[in-house]
Amino acid sequence: MTPEPAPGGRRRRRTQGAVAATLALGLLAGCAAEADDAAPLTRVPATSTAPTPAPAPPADVPDVPVSAATLPPAEQVVPPTGLAIDALGIALPVEPVGVQPDGQMEIPPQAEVAGWYRFGAAPGDPDGTVVIAAHVDSVASAGLGPFAKLGDLAVGDAVSVTRADGAVVTYAVTGRSSVAKPEVAWGDVFLRDGGPRLVLVTCGGVWHQDRRSYSDNVIVTAEPIG
Repeated sequence: MTPEPAPGGRRRRRTQGAVAATLALGLLAGCAAEADDAAPLTRVPATSTAPTPAPAPPADVPDVPVSAATLPPAEQVVPPTGLAIDALGIALPVEPVGVQPDGQMEIPPQAEVAGWYRFGAAPGDPDGTVVIAAHVDSVASAGLGPFAKLGDLAVGDAVSVTRADGAVVTYAVTGRSSVAKPEVAWGDVFLRDGGPRLVLVTCGGVWHQDRRSYSDNVIVTAEPIG
């Protein structure tokens, strides 16, 4: 099931995001934008629960006064619409994405378009991780996409993310790694607490034709400048 956030609501988006991040641990299983590339997650079998005992009779408690109150307005989320890395000479649009029914993160089929995980942090948020992913190549694109160059990034390189309101949030690269897919700690990628940061993800390593999947994930981390 693909979770849906509350309209314009930040609080519910965070609650659902924790669940959706768990579902999205199958991120970029194939990275080649084909329908049969993705492997479903292993599902945890349901466990039985003991019957709930009948509640005890209520004790005498004082009445709690009730007064009318107005909920504070929900914090608006401003999604990213574009990403540029001058050091690599690349720029591409960014679209909000969620989770597929099989538990994998949705990724735009074209390698020239990146997907922002909309159940996570947004650029400019004071905490949490902004996750943006794209295919390294794609049948729909007939070749390598811009994120194929992520492995050439160096510490200190700038990554600029443009938001829907026109604001630009700039990050500086703090790390880059290529990790075998079975060894990727996705829980560390989809962090919902801690300081603000950006994580870019694509595929890399060796292409396995039999599995129709790359061997590795290329993961770039960056922190906001200023």
